[in-house]
Amino acid sequence: MKKGLKIILIALGVLIGIIVLDTLQAKIFNNSPILKIRENLDGGSTDYIDKGLFVNHYHCNNNENVTTWKGTKFACPVKESNISDEESNIFDNENNIEELDFYVTKKDNKDITKFRDYYTYNDRKKIYLANNIEEFYIIDNDYKMTLKKFISTVYQTFDDSIKDITDKLELTGTLYDGSTKIYKSKEKDITLINCQKMDGNNNIYIGDYSLDLEENMCN
Repeated sequence: MKKGLKIILIALGVLIGIIVLDTLQAKIFNNSPILKIRENLDGGSTDYIDKGLFVNHYHCNNNENVTTWKGTKFACPVKESNISDEESNIFDNENNIEELDFYVTKKDNKDITKFRDYYTYNDRKKIYLANNIEEFYIIDNDYKMTLKKFISTVYQTFDDSIKDITDKLELTGTLYDGSTKIYKSKEKDITLINCQKMDGNNNIYIGDYSLDLEENMCN
């Protein structure tokens, strides 16, 4: 065997060995792989994902760490809010819910066609915020909380929580795809697109008033 080829085979064997050991230590000990690309997520229940060759390592916002094989579906659980008894009483009856108001804060980002993962519910429904939306706030009785905290602590279903918002927006369009609806408010500078696809896509997209339904949103 030629010396050059032998060196190449040895180097290849060492590389494969490193990859195997790296994958095993990540999966067995629930660690992040050493050979990885990190994807930082702005918002939502996942802080970042370390993407290895054969495994993905999820670091959740509740400090949980989970390593899965590539192709395995996983979503970090929503971090429970440390809500006080006083806060919980704000949303404990329908009369209080009807008094809700809300608004969004914006940041200096002109690209409204890209979205970030904001909230995941039961691995089936996700809320996405446009990149120029910093946060969505709910207000009741002079108490302010984020939309994700409202959904996770209010005594009603996810769909009812969204309906409390859409009831205060104008329905501007309905698609014949399973009842996807577009809601807007020029005064609040908000657009909410509620996907209701027959194939089970129930994601929600929130942006400013200029947001329109794009082809890739509810697919």
